[in-house]
Amino acid sequence: MTSRVVMPPQTLPPLIDSFENARAGFLPLHDGKRLRYAIFDPAVPAHDTILITPGRREFIEKKYLELGPEFLQRGFRLIFVEWRGQGLSSRSFNGARSQRDHATDFTQHIDDLNYFYDTIVVPNCVGKLIVHGHSMGSHFILRWLTERQNTVVAGVFMTAPMLALAGPLAHASANFLSWTSSKLGYGEDYAPMQHDYSDEDRAFAGNPLTHDPDRFAIIEKYFSAYPDLAVGGVTWDWMQAATRSMYLAERRFKLERIAIPVLAIIGNEDRVTPPDEVIRYLKMIPKAETILIPGSRHDVMNEISPCRDEAWRQIDGFLKKIIS
Repeated sequence: MTSRVVMPPQTLPPLIDSFENARAGFLPLHDGKRLRYAIFDPAVPAHDTILITPGRREFIEKKYLELGPEFLQRGFRLIFVEWRGQGLSSRSFNGARSQRDHATDFTQHIDDLNYFYDTIVVPNCVGKLIVHGHSMGSHFILRWLTERQNTVVAGVFMTAPMLALAGPLAHASANFLSWTSSKLGYGEDYAPMQHDYSDEDRAFAGNPLTHDPDRFAIIEKYFSAYPDLAVGGVTWDWMQAATRSMYLAERRFKLERIAIPVLAIIGNEDRVTPPDEVIRYLKMIPKAETILIPGSRHDVMNEISPCRDEAWRQIDGFLKKIIS
């Protein structure tokens, strides 16, 4: 049931508003910001629901092309959301700084998820609710589940969960440097080697995300066609918020609190969220199963077909146990 998405260069990538069976909209938030979301229904009545949350820099169209057709064929209703700061959801800055991925506290994202869950997910959920997150989205989902115990989530499957950015020493150094830079007033500046989306990001050679050039190019095609979708690098404040939030999820809120089944799919060549460190924390979750995909980099569901096929095999087995 897997499919390969290749968009000819001359084709303008479609926005979700033109996708078949899509209900797209914006959820106004209490602080005047808004979250973009979309709901898709299969051709037959849906039996269960999947909430799909993206990783950093991602947007609904990319996640749909990776996962949408397959899950719709399997009879699921799909709910997609874009985190504030990316896609067409509200940004932290306007104008020349709009591409900066900035946050002073990831608790804001958890608050957004709580409101989105209550306002959009619960009223539109059919059957059991399964949650999917990728990378940063996985981190938010895991932290959300440790902090909020009254959800009706039946299970979680994630790819490349952002539970560590490097080994303990490098991670501690990033935390200290970002804390110091923020305290000195540089929090809104790009961290080292971070910048607006550029030719460096468009280069396929040496990228840490995928071995598949066509799937890698999907982001570039959308960013070129719709510049408002483009997201650059992270600020010092974002780096500090990320390292602090990982500490909170792992230590204070405790991953051990997550009592539902969790499937984590990780590429064994992931250089963004190092497998050894991530697995160390996943072991804290009582019902977590971790699968390493040979030959896959960070973006497992955007990888070459053999990697995706193995990931889908694992997802299908997990979902079968959840919804049976």
